[in-house]
Amino acid sequence: MRKNVFKFVSLLLVLLFLAGCSNAPASPAPASPAAPQDTEAPVEATKTLAPLVVANTPEVKPTTYKESMLPFDQLIPGDRIVILQNTINFGREGFYTPETKPVTQEIEIAGEKVNAYPISYAINFLKNELAGNLKVFHQDGTETEVSVEEFSGLFIVIDFTSDQPPLLVNPQTSLEIKDFIYAVTDQGEVIYSVVSGSFHNTHELLIKLGWDVDKTYRCVATDKFYFPVGAAELGTGEIRGTLSGAVNASFPDLKIASGKMNDLIYIEKMD
Repeated sequence: MRKNVFKFVSLLLVLLFLAGCSNAPASPAPASPAAPQDTEAPVEATKTLAPLVVANTPEVKPTTYKESMLPFDQLIPGDRIVILQNTINFGREGFYTPETKPVTQEIEIAGEKVNAYPISYAINFLKNELAGNLKVFHQDGTETEVSVEEFSGLFIVIDFTSDQPPLLVNPQTSLEIKDFIYAVTDQGEVIYSVVSGSFHNTHELLIKLGWDVDKTYRCVATDKFYFPVGAAELGTGEIRGTLSGAVNASFPDLKIASGKMNDLIYIEKMD
């Protein structure tokens, strides 16, 4: 009996020991190595990016004729047809200023005092200096030969709004040139009169003066604005004396400045 009790107690102790082992906490599993972290913060999927800004492309405008013009002082002068009236009838600043504009002088004609302009104003616009004699042409088709000395001493008696030709007078020699149309120098340059209300086709004018109509010429205004005129435009071109006394030019087939030039002062050969 005592032996059975001992076996029973021994078995109970073994059972209690096994139960205690099963309730012991489990050993922690070894930790997995940590994944490497990015140094930059991830971009949020919902983040809104700034809109792209498209730079405005500047508008390219074609160069205008005036912007492309050479400065007047860089032009190469050529032989000229000088418009008498616009060398003394001051309009816009260019060749003249209010301080240097042409002024009249008092001269005496047949005992009467009148105001007249020295013809030196017109002579100064010729390319070449005067030398030899000049041929002066009149409205009736006749011509007169005048020396440089006599011609240089002439004064212009003129009414700019009249359709009558100016009177040229030399008070020192008593030379009078009536019905004046134009004068030609020994080098072929011209001083040409355009009276109020008159019209002159440029093609016909060049033929009359003996100039080549197949060349290109430069027209220049009193303010130093200029443009070239070719043979095609010369055919329909016109020089006109206005009722106000100014002398203008028009070339309907020319695109530059719509072919219009106010206060034409000379036409020049382009070499």
